[in-house]
Amino acid sequence: MKLTLQILMLSIIDFLIIWSWFYYVDPDPSISIAVVIIYPLLFFINLLAGVILWLTKKRNLSLLFIINSVVTVIIASFLWPNAIRRHQSRIWISYSFPHNAKNYHISIHKPDHTFMITESVNPGSSSSFQEGICNYESGKIILKTDSTRYIIEHDVLTGFTKNKIQLKKE
Repeated sequence: MKLTLQILMLSIIDFLIIWSWFYYVDPDPSISIAVVIIYPLLFFINLLAGVILWLTKKRNLSLLFIINSVVTVIIASFLWPNAIRRHQSRIWISYSFPHNAKNYHISIHKPDHTFMITESVNPGSSSSFQEGICNYESGKIILKTDSTRYIIEHDVLTGFTKNKIQLKKE
């Protein structure tokens, strides 16, 4: 029972440290490959601590860190994708909708107030349809190009066609 409680306490500490680290790093999807380094690093740090404790004759703590080497990787593998999703939702707003046998995707980049609309006929292929600037006014998102103006309000797009289009937020 004592070992279980120690593993639980160490897991909570690991969770807080790893969450803080990933929050600080704020990983972009382009660095997802970093898990090839992060997971083994976490595993070997705990394993090294376990071996050092074993050599210093602290066998109970040694076992704790050896078990924790696996637990830490499990925690990190849960937190990493969530950190990427957090990053994406912090800087992007994305919508999609079908129209005239095509699928459209609206990507709004929050930091520079720009947007891009892409269209796709087949899954896996898309082409740029429009790009422009984006403003926020009274709960509405205004998308403007040189010749068009679209409004998104409550996940509904107006100005793209004569009818309002229900958007799917992604």
